Parts: sequence; C-alpha cells; structure tokens
Amino acid sequence: MAQTRSRVQSVVGADAWLARVVAGALTLGLALPAAARGDEPKDDDKEGAAAVEPDEAPPAAAKPDAKVPQKNGPSLLDQVDTSADSGEPKAAWDMPPAPPEPKYPFFEYHGYFRFRPDIIGNGALGFAAARQGFPGEVVTTSSILPPLSQWPNNNDPAGNQFSSTVGKSRGESSILGANMRFRIAPMMHLSENIRIVTTLDILDNYVLGSSPDYAGALKRPDVPLTAFATSTTPGVIAVKEVYAEWKTMLGLLRIGRQGSQWGLGILANSGNGDGWDGGRPIEYYGGPRLPHEGHGYDADFGSFADRVAFLTKIGPVYASLFYDFASKGLIGTDPNRVDGQARDLESADDVTQYGLALFKKPLSVQDAEQRKALLVDDNKDALDYGIYSVYRHQNLDTSVTSKNFAPPGNINDAANASLFPRNAWAFIGDGWARYENRMTFAKRLVIEGEFAYIRGALGNANPVGDASAIKPREIEMWGGALKAAYQDEGLAGYLDVGIASGDDTACFGVNGAGNCSLAKADGSVNTNITGFKFHKNFTVDSLLFREVIGAVTNAWYVKPTFSINAYPFYAQHQLGADLSVLGAGAMNSAGTPGGGSWLGTEFEVKGFLGQKGLYYGDVTFSYLLPGGAFDLVKGWNNADISVDRIAPENAWRLMGHIALMF
Repeated sequence: MAQTRSRVQSVVGADAWLARVVAGALTLGLALPAAARGDEPKDDDKEGAAAVEPDEAPPAAAKPDAKVPQKNGPSLLDQVDTSADSGEPKAAWDMPPAPPEPKYPFFEYHGYFRFRPDIIGNGALGFAAARQGFPGEVVTTSSILPPLSQWPNNNDPAGNQFSSTVGKSRGESSILGANMRFRIAPMMHLSENIRIVTTLDILDNYVLGSSPDYAGALKRPDVPLTAFATSTTPGVIAVKEVYAEWKTMLGLLRIGRQGSQWGLGILANSGNGDGWDGGRPIEYYGGPRLPHEGHGYDADFGSFADRVAFLTKIGPVYASLFYDFASKGLIGTDPNRVDGQARDLESADDVTQYGLALFKKPLSVQDAEQRKALLVDDNKDALDYGIYSVYRHQNLDTSVTSKNFAPPGNINDAANASLFPRNAWAFIGDGWARYENRMTFAKRLVIEGEFAYIRGALGNANPVGDASAIKPREIEMWGGALKAAYQDEGLAGYLDVGIASGDDTACFGVNGAGNCSLAKADGSVNTNITGFKFHKNFTVDSLLFREVIGAVTNAWYVKPTFSINAYPFYAQHQLGADLSVLGAGAMNSAGTPGGGSWLGTEFEVKGFLGQKGLYYGDVTFSYLLPGGAFDLVKGWNNADISVDRIAPENAWRLMGHIALMF
C-alpha cells in the first residue's frame, strides 16, 4: 500500500490529471478486476487500466472483497481527492466502508420524550356552585373543575372548620402543573418480511409531583405527612401497542393490539401523529412515519384496537379488511389458578366489529419516494382519498350483581351474572380526501377534509336487565372537518373549519354521568341520539374545545391562522410564531347549559422553535371569551344558585412543550 501511494504522489507532482488516471486505475486493480465483475469498464476506466503495467500485481494489503461502485454509479476516478488540502490523493480504499447489510433478528426503535408545563386561569369560568341533593359536589358549565378552595365543602364552616382560611378568601382561580411522557416504540425485525412492533409509554401523562412516597397521614413513622416525603413512588409502563406483521405475497397481515388511525382523525385517532403538526402540514405526506411525526407528542388519548387486519394493494388502491375484538363481556378466570388462561364465558354478549377501508395514498417507502418526486421534483399536484366503513353489533349483555366483582372477574361470578338482550348495532361510514399542489419548490397549497356518518339503533339502553323499562333508541349523527394551508417560504396562512351534529341532552360536551346522553335536558327519555363527538385527540385549539367542552361536539367552528417562520417550511429548522382566532357556535342551543347558540371566541398566540426529528419547543397563550351557551342557569345539573342565571367569566391558558425525538 505504501509503495502504491508513493508512486501516485510522485505522479501528482508531474501532472495532476495523470495522477487521477493512475490512482483510479490502481484503485480499480486493487479493488476488483473488471473481468471479475462481469461487465465492461467505462472509457475512463480503460484509459486508467492501460496505464498500469500488465505484470504489476496488486499490493498484498488490498482486500479482495472491497466494495466497487456499480456501472451506473460514480466511477473510481470521481472518488479520488487531489485537493491542495490533502497533499495526497485519497483513493477508494480511504473511503468509509458501506453500511453492512442488516443481520436478522435486529431491533429498531423510535420515540420521544415530552415535558409539558401548563397553567389554566379561571378554567371553571367563575362557577363553583353547590349541587343540590349531592353534598360536597360542585357544578360548573366547564369540564375544568375549580380549585379545591372554591368548592362548597371548603366554604361551609359546618363542613370545614378552617373555611375562613382555606376557602374562597384565598382568591385562587388558577390551576398549574406539569406533566410528561416517555414513549418508545421498539420494533424487532425477525426477517425481511416479519416483525413485532410495540409502543410503550413510560409515566404516561404523568403529573409531576403526583406520586410522593407517602402512605397516608400518620401511617408511616418515617414519612408521617406529605411534607416529609423525600422521594416518589416507582412509575408504571402503559402498553399501547403489541402486534406482529407478516408480509406475504398477497399482502400484509397484522395481528395484535394496534393503533387505529384514519384520515384527519376525527373518528379514529391513535395519537401517534397525523399529517398535520401544530396546525401546519408536515413537510410531505405519505410513507411510513416515525412516532414523533405529526402532533403525537401532544396527544393525550388514543384509539387502540385488539385487531386482526389484512392489507393488500389492488392497482393504485389499498384495501384493508379488519376484525376487532371490541369487547368479550364477562371473562372467567379460575381463582385457584390466576396465572392460567382466562376464557370468554359467553359469545352472544360480545361486541364485535368488522371494517373495510379502501384508499389511495402513499404507504410504503417506494410510494413515499414516488410522491416526493412528483411534488418536489416535478411540481405537480396529488390527490389522495379513501372510504372507511365499520359495522358493530352486540346481541346480549351481562348484568353482574356481585358486589365483589371486578373485571375480568372469575368463574365464581358466573352465578351472579344475568344475560339480557341489548340488540345494539351501528354502521359507520367515513370519507376522506387530501389535495396538495406544489406550485414551486417553496410554495404549496394543502387541503384535507373528512366527513363521518353514524347510523344505528339501541334496543335496550338500560344498564341492567329490566324488561319493564326497555325504550329503544335510534342513533344518527354526523360530523366533518376541513384543514387548509397555503405556505410560501416562511409565511403561511391556515384555515380550520369543522361541524358536528348536536343533541338536546342533559349533559354538555363530554361531561356528565354515563346516562346523560340517553336523556334530554328536561329529564325525559332521549329516543334519538344525534350528538356526534370528535375524537378527543383532534385538537383545534388550546382551551375552548380541548378543555372547557372536552371535544368538538354540537358545534361549528372557524379558525384562521397567520404564521411567520424564520425558515422556509421545507427547512429542517423552525423558529417563528402563529396568531389565530377561533369563533364557534352550537348546532343545537337546547343542548347547552345556558341555552345559547354562541360558544365563544378564543384568541391564541404561539411561539415555537425546533429542528425536525430532533427537538421541538413552543409556548402558547390562549384567551377565551365564552358565550351565552355557558351561562349557569338555576337548576341546571341541580345547580343551587340564588339568581336565575349567571354569565360566565373569561378564561386563559399558558402552555408549553419541550419534545425530544429519536
């Protein structure tokens, strides 16, 4: 090797161009003769080969299995560096080795760490009324409960002798804290076509400081009070996904617990991220995405199904068939062998679900490469679309009267279990489409929409079997959302529009007792269930729908956003701010606490910075002006107030994120 390099270096002093030819020829001879490769050398390679003496042998240090560029790749001459900085040409043997081929089995893993500080001011909208007939309980028109110092039991001297000190006199109206999550998604590749995928959340949405190492007041001599706690209790791991995939000649088979995601996510939303990140579309859509892509780091919920699914491709369209084990009813476990196999005690009480999805969108790595070339290289537009259909039913249900029963139960509970007819069914249809137009490399338009419709019936809505109280219910609800974005370098405008059918039920939003959606606000039986609820992971704001109501339901909304970024949307770095305003109204005013049609106006400003795939941080301030729909009316939810109606107060929120991705 040293002799060869000295020879090349002497030639460089005479003629740099000749040095490249000689070095390339020597490299070619050292790596692998052209005849051994089975193809003809290029013209440049032939000239280099002619400069080598026929009887010259390659040095002994050369590796016989060295990598050689293929015919369509760069020639060895292009890999020689004759720059003045080196003083000596670098031949192919100085290049870093190519990455080795994977050896099965092997692990691949991705995920993120998320820290989220949060302050909500006056989230209860100024309400903390006593609930008549329910001592100690509080009534608000918001799903955000007031601080404990505002609750009736802490303001009644008969209930708390320190009420003058710990009650409303403190003037508390804000709730603050911080939470975290560490998500890791290990994938074990058993072969090129078989893998096992898991998603684990460590300290999932854990509120920092919520688990001190403390057993209760005066229950431990070392930590008699929380003021003495010096540590926290060990955390838990939430298993969100565990499934196996097998790529066959006919398609992909997936079995196990897996996330369910469709379209924008108003119906099925796994919380693993979608095509939009913080209100803006991700750089390009399609292909396998990592768990940190999309807004997964900010999702609090998720749609996960125990599912058997088969995916195949028919021309340009993918088809997915799936069967869900939605609920198996009462499960029997031998109390003498708790480590044994549990069994389903009845098939007729199962909730089963069948589904079919037909869609066109990039899904594989090859699809993603083709889509990126179409949009970025050719500046053409692309249209993705699909339909999603589900049928769910349950014939019987189980009423367990045993006071000691706790799922999954055991075989001794069967003596206390009574079967009764439920006769519930539902058909779910959902259409989705996404359009993207890259006008230039730095300018694009993205429009995506989803519309869902649910039709069904509930033959018996009673929690337990009672033939005298059977009142069938009809189910018909619908909802849709549209997101649009226009991006030009670092400037952008976004638009969010949505609508969800409403109902005049006794509950508002996603709050209230479990039976409130089955009764009208006046207490009568609700025979037509019409209130559609968006998935709680589908967030359009920070306060009104996300927290005060809990989800988009019985509402319409419009939210324009103006955004400025110091970097273009296609850059790896992010630094900028968003300014938006949301206006929302009720679809059915009879289903709101105050009977009003205006939900409110929310102003929001967000500053952000980050590097895609590595870290992201933001701070968002929101200010809500609630409308008459949130008025607290005397008697609503048994509210005990001295006047007929009280208007809500304004609320605000300051929330931040720090997310580290890998």
